[in-house]
Amino acid sequence: MFTLSSKHLIAAVVASAFLASASFGAPVKKMGGHKMVKTGKTKTQLVRQKKEALEQPAENLSEEELFQLALQSKNISQDGKTLTDKRDGKKYAIEIRGDKAWMKKNLAFSISTPRQCLMEDESNCKKFGRFYTHQEANKACPNGWHLPNDGEWRDYQKDREKLDWKDLGQGGCKSWDGYCESSSTGHYWSASSVEKNTGRSWEFRSEAHSINRTDESTSKGLYVRCVADLR
Repeated sequence: MFTLSSKHLIAAVVASAFLASASFGAPVKKMGGHKMVKTGKTKTQLVRQKKEALEQPAENLSEEELFQLALQSKNISQDGKTLTDKRDGKKYAIEIRGDKAWMKKNLAFSISTPRQCLMEDESNCKKFGRFYTHQEANKACPNGWHLPNDGEWRDYQKDREKLDWKDLGQGGCKSWDGYCESSSTGHYWSASSVEKNTGRSWEFRSEAHSINRTDESTSKGLYVRCVADLR
């Protein structure tokens, strides 16, 4: 059964729906020089109803309602297939694995241009996404999403038959003296860091169907795949 660990999400959505339908300012009609207020619920009653809505337990919501609330909170379409980044309107295909949603395309949110693009060519940013330093990568994901840590990447790549090797294994990376091989490798940051001035990275090789897990200088430019918790 799909559940949410926090009641705040439920409370926020329920409260929002309640406020949209309730009005504290009752319509006023004039009759013979006297003002008559339409009979309705008092402000005290409305406040009480709001409090009750906020305290509604998650158990009262259906599995589908909980799922839709989780998608809504992450700006995911109702069918669970598309993320819309509200910062720039870009859309990304996603996949849901267990209780997490993963981007299926590299993040392309612009922090600087054109240095974030392979060969400093904007068309490559559209094709492959953008390069980020480790510091940038930790701040680049949309609200409600985050850079996956090393453990999340480990879980993601366990079932290698489900991996889109062609898409993951392209675009290369940006090093201080040039670029990594871009036709058959793709390099991705994790949020984890083991040694000072390094970040844990994951390299996917599309031709060999192999994965290298390394520690790279935080100044290198790697790609970002954002992930969101749905519970």
